[in-house]
Amino acid sequence: MACKFDTNRKGFTFIWILENFEYCEQKTGQFLKSPTFIVDTIERTKWSLWICPRGYKSESWISLFLGREEDSKGPATIEVDYEVAFLASDGAVLKSLSIHKHAFPKPQTYGFIEFQKRESVFAKQSTFLPQGTLTIRCRIWKGSGEVKFDGQCVARTRIGVERKAFMSKIQHFSSFDVGQEITFRLKSTSDDKPIMSFILFLHEYWRDRKTTICIKFVHLNQSIVFSRFKSSLVDAKGDYVDCGQHEFSPPITDQEAEKKWLSRAFQCKEFMLSLSKDTLMGNKCLYLPNDILTLCCEYAFSSGVVFEGIETTTYGCSNPFTTSNVNPEIIKTAGVEKSDSDTPSDLKMDISSMLQDNFLCDVKLCTESETFPAHWFILSARSPVFRAMFKIDMKKKAKDRIDIVDLKSDTVRRMLLYMYTDSLGEIKWKTAFDLYIAAKKFEIMTLKDKCSSFLKTNLSLTNACKILLLADLHQDEELKSAAQDFILKSDNSIINSSEWKLLMKRNLQLAAETMLLRYK
Repeated sequence: MACKFDTNRKGFTFIWILENFEYCEQKTGQFLKSPTFIVDTIERTKWSLWICPRGYKSESWISLFLGREEDSKGPATIEVDYEVAFLASDGAVLKSLSIHKHAFPKPQTYGFIEFQKRESVFAKQSTFLPQGTLTIRCRIWKGSGEVKFDGQCVARTRIGVERKAFMSKIQHFSSFDVGQEITFRLKSTSDDKPIMSFILFLHEYWRDRKTTICIKFVHLNQSIVFSRFKSSLVDAKGDYVDCGQHEFSPPITDQEAEKKWLSRAFQCKEFMLSLSKDTLMGNKCLYLPNDILTLCCEYAFSSGVVFEGIETTTYGCSNPFTTSNVNPEIIKTAGVEKSDSDTPSDLKMDISSMLQDNFLCDVKLCTESETFPAHWFILSARSPVFRAMFKIDMKKKAKDRIDIVDLKSDTVRRMLLYMYTDSLGEIKWKTAFDLYIAAKKFEIMTLKDKCSSFLKTNLSLTNACKILLLADLHQDEELKSAAQDFILKSDNSIINSSEWKLLMKRNLQLAAETMLLRYK
């Protein structure tokens, strides 16, 4: 049972970093097991954590257990106190439960069937799942007696996820009728194998004569264990209208089901979009400009665990477990130095309000999906590239539109925010990565320096190779050196990863240059 006891005595701490937790395939009653770890200070016993992402008995809960391994050393039964917790990105405890003096035979798992409401975790994703990562801590103490020094072990499990996004324009949608189908096929970027087909069709309910828009998912790859699909309609204003999100786990549970999969070569499931054809036709000017339905589709799929292992083990170390080890990709205040410019002033607020209110804007920055009104004066003052464009255009009686097709809408929005307010707001490493590219493109050097500083602070096992490629491409020696140092310190974890294989494929010379540094 859960209880309170002295946690200040010396013990052992196990940290389990679980990346892409939301893509865990396990159904109710199924476990995901951590890498095993040995506690030298407690009779060299061997343990592991067990989590049920969709609950042991009810999918409403996340269940969490501590297990003693069958091949564990030590006595046949050992008594321990232990505590399990979910941690925030800064190491703060979000949820904690503990058990006093439980006797573990070999093997046994024991813990909490109702540890945390699943809904509460996903309702506060930025808190519980920064960058999609769940961090679990388990602390173990001897049930009787003391240990001489503290111990700590850090392990990581990465659920492999590949994400695809595409925009589809369906011409003459008003004439699209029941019985017709439109098929989209996707291939994996990593191996060019087909992974999924989407079949768009209409279904009519005879009772109320309502015509709904449906999508049939056809899995073409047996290795896919979990999928998530999100669709949005892009209206005449360029705004995205949510059409729903769906999850799908292929129901292969026994040999007979696997035989059916192999014989058919696919499994399929149908979902209905939240907007019906009747709704779209009722407001064609907004939803169907020029009788075109524009759908933005985002598809993510997982093939299960792609990496798991122990990263560090220490004994007698006085240094606390740092935030960067818990989740290095989430924003840290130290990543971007605070200055007076980060505190809103009346001037900044006034200038920012001109952008937000679209007041006296005389130019538009146009991406593929959105248009951003702005002011030539501000753009010219902040960017030499925009200033040169303005001078050229003045001689040609000036344009009022600039097309930026190689940057995402969110990146342009954040770039404008910085140009008007000198503020980045809250960002993650991928946002800083994209902003770095934008800053280099338009020569906004202070923005580039802030993004570079942020990326150096937020290097991790999953992004170090991408950041190294970025730094090498833009000849940023400081950022490149930081990425190479990080890779060399974590070489076993990174060099055996898919990210490193992709780096070697894209730039073998850079990979070789990085590895040679270990011998210099």
